[in-house]
Amino acid sequence: MLQESPLAGSTVARSRRIMQIALSAALTVLFLWIAFRGTDVGKLVALMRGANYWWMLAMFACLMASHAVRAWRWGYLLSPIRRGIGFRNLFAGVMIGYMFNNVLPRAGEIARPYAISRMESIPVSSAFGTIVVERIIDTFSFLLLVALLPLVYDGPLLDSFPWLQSAGLIITGVTAAGMVFLVAMMVRRDWTDRFLLRPLTWVLPEGARLRTEEQVHAFLDGFLFLKEPASFAVIALSGVLVWFLYILMTYFALFAFGLGTLGPRAAVVVLTISSIGVAIPTPGSTGSYHAFASQTLIRLFAVDPSLALGFATVTHAVGFIGVTLVGLYYFIRDRFAHPQRITAGEEKER
Repeated sequence: MLQESPLAGSTVARSRRIMQIALSAALTVLFLWIAFRGTDVGKLVALMRGANYWWMLAMFACLMASHAVRAWRWGYLLSPIRRGIGFRNLFAGVMIGYMFNNVLPRAGEIARPYAISRMESIPVSSAFGTIVVERIIDTFSFLLLVALLPLVYDGPLLDSFPWLQSAGLIITGVTAAGMVFLVAMMVRRDWTDRFLLRPLTWVLPEGARLRTEEQVHAFLDGFLFLKEPASFAVIALSGVLVWFLYILMTYFALFAFGLGTLGPRAAVVVLTISSIGVAIPTPGSTGSYHAFASQTLIRLFAVDPSLALGFATVTHAVGFIGVTLVGLYYFIRDRFAHPQRITAGEEKER
C-alpha cells in the first residue's frame, strides 16, 4: 500500500486539497469548452472512427518506452541513496505516479516517492528530491526544444502564439534560480542549517524541529547525483531519448489521422506547444492538452478543426486510459505482492 499522503490529516490540508480539486475541475471545464466549442460532433465522431488505430498502437508503444527510459534514469538519480534498485520497481513507481496524476494533478509527485519508499525502503523525502531534480531536467529539456523551434518551423509561430517567447524566458529564470538555490543548499549543508533550519528553533518544539531537519536533509540527498559526474552523460542521454520518443509518438499519431505528410517537423511543433498544455494542472492534462494540440494544428498547419480535435481527443484517450490501466495494475499488484517489504519500509520511515 502507498503510505498515507501528507495532504491528508489536518483541516488545513483538507481545505487545500479541496481548493486544488476545485481549481483543477474549473480549469478542465474551461479548456474543454475552449477546445470543443462550435464542434460538429457528428463529423468529429466519424473522423475518430476512421482513424488508423494501428498507428495509435505504435504511439502507445513509444509512450511506454519513454516511461521505461524515465525509470532507467530514475535509477541513476536514486543510486547515491540506494544502489541496485531493480528496474521493475522503478518502472512500477513511475507508472503509479502517472496513474495518480490522471486522477489529481501533481498527486503523482507524492505517490511516486511513497511507492518506491515502500518497495525499496528509501526515505520518502530523498525520493521526492529526485522527483524535483527530474522536473528541473524536464523543464530545461523543454526550454531547449522551444529554443530550437525556429530551426524546424519558419511559419507564423509567434504571431499565432505571441506569449511563447516571454513564457519561455520566465520559466527559464524561475527554474534556473530554483536550481541554483537547491544545489547551494545541498553542497553547503552548513548554510541550510544556519539560514533555513536554525530559525525553526524559535517556532517549533524540539521533536518537530529535529524531524523537519531530518526531512530537509533527506530531501537534499535527492541531489547527491551531482557529486557523481560519471552519471551526467547517462542522465543527459536519457533526457534526449525521452523527448525523441515523444516526437516519434506524435509523428505516429499524425499518420493515424492522415496527417503524416506534415512531416516530423510538425510533430516537433505539436509536441512542444501541447507540452505547455500538459503542464497546466488538470487531471491527466484533460482539456488543456486538447486545446493546445488542436489549436497548434489549426493555426500553424491549417488542419480542419474537427480533424485537429479528433487527433487531440484520440491521442489523449489512448495515453490516459493506457497509462492508468498499467499504473493500476502495478498499484494493485504491489499492494498485495510485497507485504513484508512494505512493512519494512514503513517501519524504517517511522
